[in-house]
Amino acid sequence: MLVAIAGCGRQSAGGGPDGPGDSFTSGLVADLRASGFQVASGYPKLYTEQDCENYTYPKLKNCYANNPAAPYVLPVVKTWPGEYVDPAAVNAFGKTRPGHTATYRLGERDALVMYGKMPPPGRYMGLQTFEFSQHGHWKTSDYLKWQSTVDVPMHYLFDTIPPGDRGSQRTQSVSALGDIVNNVVMERQSGYSFEKNRYFIVTPSAATDRAVRRTLQAQGVPADDIFTEQIPDRDTYGPIGPLGMGKDAIDFLTAFRYALPDAGQEQAAARWRQDPPLTVMRVRAPASTGPVQRYGPLTFAPRTADSEAALAGDLRNLVSAVCERVRGTTRLRTQDCTQPPPASARMLDPVETYGWTGPYCREINMDCLGDQQDAAYFLSQQPLPLDSGQVYAVIDTLATETGNATYSALSVNNAAILAGVANVLDSDLKGSADAYAKTVRNTDKMFVHYFTRDCAVLSGVPGGPENCTDITTQMLPPHNDPTAEGDPALRGQLVLGLRDYIKPGTERGPLSTELLAPTVLGFTQPGK
Repeated sequence: MLVAIAGCGRQSAGGGPDGPGDSFTSGLVADLRASGFQVASGYPKLYTEQDCENYTYPKLKNCYANNPAAPYVLPVVKTWPGEYVDPAAVNAFGKTRPGHTATYRLGERDALVMYGKMPPPGRYMGLQTFEFSQHGHWKTSDYLKWQSTVDVPMHYLFDTIPPGDRGSQRTQSVSALGDIVNNVVMERQSGYSFEKNRYFIVTPSAATDRAVRRTLQAQGVPADDIFTEQIPDRDTYGPIGPLGMGKDAIDFLTAFRYALPDAGQEQAAARWRQDPPLTVMRVRAPASTGPVQRYGPLTFAPRTADSEAALAGDLRNLVSAVCERVRGTTRLRTQDCTQPPPASARMLDPVETYGWTGPYCREINMDCLGDQQDAAYFLSQQPLPLDSGQVYAVIDTLATETGNATYSALSVNNAAILAGVANVLDSDLKGSADAYAKTVRNTDKMFVHYFTRDCAVLSGVPGGPENCTDITTQMLPPHNDPTAEGDPALRGQLVLGLRDYIKPGTERGPLSTELLAPTVLGFTQPGK
């Protein structure tokens, strides 16, 4: 036996039909071992913006544009004997217990198992596993292609582990291996799932999955309450791997994300996040479970959207009205109020525009920055400076009002570390275009929001200060702060993002090609 555990992780977590408790976990572990399984312990860990600033960026020089709408819960596992643990990744996602890791390898018969009580009611929760890194190196031609195509610091897209190591043959990947098991997926299979016990298996083998499922069901767990993330054997471009414990094997990162608790659930949600009632373990099936049965090729579920094309003219009129209003009521000036605005003012979805999905990123050894199919995700095309009095207006349709999103979030990322630092939700964006309703149609389906260091500069703009976010130096340190973490050339600059999550009636985010892309207008103050 590798590790003696009576109850992996939290003793009060998990549960069978009679509720959670360590007796369930003890019984499960005993049954697994009686069937010949090896079992190793683990625990859930909250991963926050502070962890990114204090651990991830210093170790990996990238915060992967983490979503500021909510922190993540990471399953942390005890390493198997003989498992290679990359020194550069130790504590990269926050300090872990000795002998444990947040990035882990999988043998062909292995599985990560996590279960317990889901968080209080909210608008989103989901579990996803990524390939974290892989053996290999990018081609110069691929690097140069994207360097000439996008205005993105290349070390965010192409970097080694450890970062900047020319001799390293290991690249950062953070690429999707399939669709997210989100609350809609859970509800369709097992009914309403918030605050219910649910069970997750991450494995490359259908035989291991069946064996773990049989053991869970023998403990009284309903089959519909168990969800499996299948690690596929290949994708569009070839095999995914190699699996195993060796230095050259791929490794994995699994994250559970919970966002936007319902009204009145905020305190309960905070308690759930601070001490997640989840049990984590990893298991290795014996040969007696039968031959390894690898899953087939990776496929993503199709995505749809209600076309917003009919609103295109109204959106153009709103952009023009914002230009006229801001220039007419303030001293702000801009080069972006042309007809149409310059192409660089348009935010883009890298998945749809550039094809940056897991399979492509793995093929060229590019960092996919945690791609996923649960949202249309628009980003500004370049880092935007903030410390010379700049004001940015973001104008777009509001997908929650056009029937294309369960929730929307407009985010600010610190370009110096590529970390999310602020978020404006659809509930705050709704009604923000009302000041233009007399001259623009369908403003109830659109939004206008501003970002600047001091929103007082918009005091003469109707609806301006109310629909503006002050980007403080605590959120985003100024360009001349030598103590700030991150790339000195990118300090004091932001990247704007818009996420539209889960098209109602589907399990996935809206198809971004059917949405109208956001426009970012940059204004400057004379003399600054």
